[in-house]
Amino acid sequence: MNDLYPLETDRAAERPSVWLMTFADITALLLAFFVMLFAMSSLEPEKWQSVISRVVTVDQLEESKAPPPDSPDTVSTEDIAPALPTDYLSQVLAEKFQRHAILSRVMVHRLDRQVILSLPSDALFKSGETVLTPAAQEALFGLASAVATLGNQIDVYGHTDKPPESQRAFTSKWTLSLARAVAVATELKRTGLARNVTMLGLGDSRFGHLHPKLSVARRHALARRVDIVIHSTEGET
Repeated sequence: MNDLYPLETDRAAERPSVWLMTFADITALLLAFFVMLFAMSSLEPEKWQSVISRVVTVDQLEESKAPPPDSPDTVSTEDIAPALPTDYLSQVLAEKFQRHAILSRVMVHRLDRQVILSLPSDALFKSGETVLTPAAQEALFGLASAVATLGNQIDVYGHTDKPPESQRAFTSKWTLSLARAVAVATELKRTGLARNVTMLGLGDSRFGHLHPKLSVARRHALARRVDIVIHSTEGET
């Protein structure tokens, strides 16, 4: 008995022999090894070939269900880019519009988190009408090609000037501005714009926002317009 550490001596006597633990580990490893050998020796290649052939058959069946590239059921899709920064968009669009007779008249504004493309009404419609001229349709086709793949939310707002007191027709001005907004938005959608578009007719409600130092004629000319508003946020398809 160890007089200095009696408790440790007693615990050593109670511990099992270390070699038994090592022997048990080796036995377990050998058993696992023989199980693996048995499993590998019991493979049946015929069954595996049958499974593989069935997988190939299913893949071929799925391919046969897909319509050919030129099938009428095949719809061509166009990737839509994420919403782009408005400061970048304003520069790119302004440069692109300079090369077109009508689009060169578009005024590009960057306001807060929006790019506003202001199209003069006389470049799109005849006086008092809501049907786009052929030249306007061609111009909007070029504009749609520039914004068709953008992921940004796009709105279209129609505006009119402020008529004299004696000629005010509240309903007709608002109706005219909305009809023109709808005409522009419809043409953009028809020529490739994939995003949903919000259309509003604002009548002459924004006339007071024009700079008061401009001449009356200039203010009235600027008021007759259709604004295409490109937001910095993504739109819905």
